[in-house]
Amino acid sequence: MGSGLLALLCCSAMLGLSGCWDAKDVDNSLIVGAVGLQHKSKEALRVWLRFPLPTAAEGNAKSDFFVMNEEGSTVPDALYKIQYKIPKALDASSTRALLLDEKLANTGLSPYLEFAIRERSIPLDVVVAIVRGDMGRIFESPNPTGELSGIYTKLFFEPYAGGMARKNKTMLWEIYSKFYNPFHANLIPLLKEGKQNSFEFAGNIMFLKDKIVGELNLDESLVYELFTHKLHDSEVELLDRADFRIVHNHTRIRSAFKNGKPFIQIDCNLATTLIDSSHTKQRDTSQILAELEAHLNADAKSLIAKTQNARADVFGFGNKFRGSLQPSQYQQWPDMYQTATIEYRFHIKLRNTGLEFLD
Repeated sequence: MGSGLLALLCCSAMLGLSGCWDAKDVDNSLIVGAVGLQHKSKEALRVWLRFPLPTAAEGNAKSDFFVMNEEGSTVPDALYKIQYKIPKALDASSTRALLLDEKLANTGLSPYLEFAIRERSIPLDVVVAIVRGDMGRIFESPNPTGELSGIYTKLFFEPYAGGMARKNKTMLWEIYSKFYNPFHANLIPLLKEGKQNSFEFAGNIMFLKDKIVGELNLDESLVYELFTHKLHDSEVELLDRADFRIVHNHTRIRSAFKNGKPFIQIDCNLATTLIDSSHTKQRDTSQILAELEAHLNADAKSLIAKTQNARADVFGFGNKFRGSLQPSQYQQWPDMYQTATIEYRFHIKLRNTGLEFLD
């Protein structure tokens, strides 16, 4: 009985020692809203951090955020140097945006994103974009519509907010997964420094592995969204004769090997409505539909040519051929894609032509 009583007392004492001894209060943490990585030299980069300030912490501050930056040989090195300067813990678990300098992206992405995958300090669903322009100005400028730091960039791409078909939303886990998938190349949105706002959308950048190999403009980006069935809402096409709203799309893709080469056939069905038409040019439904189809065909031709010349299968067509290839052939897909025959057809249905007046 004596030994049993002693064991019970020891267990009771140990219960009092349990708890989260390494936990940090929210009041003692600085929440990171956005992270920026800027190229400095072959041996160094600069890390930008933007912290939102809670209302209670603003006090006499003129802004609802503050910015810090530090240079280091690696991203963790720069983050550790920043921690030496701040009185609170650095909490990057709520980061909403990761912005990468275009010069840094030209040197290769993998070395600069590996820390986030290994350490998991930044969420894997963080929105990633390439920045063309002054990273410092983008981080130090106030958000024009008042959203907290990081939230503004996330809302810029979200379908329920500022997102639209041409804005290709890309998350960190998607980018990293395609580094190791030879059948699917990365396409990351490009933001350029804005005059009125912090930044504006400028297109999408193509990658082969983690190297930049080309760029898509706004119209080519729209066709990419149609081919990959990512049109989450409606999108407007402005033409010479009329303006259309694409309200729905359904794309069917057929794939096969013909004469030893990949053959890909794309049938893109679009439902559209007429939202405006020219009053100075004769309007005919068949003519304006033909103009829309010709416009989309021209953009599709340019899009396919760019991706094949760059050997960058940003559509992920190669995943459809995975079962027909030996594992030893997987790395040859970029070369196969370059020689592939790709056919595409747009089937456009005009739901309505709006209000019309009789002569």
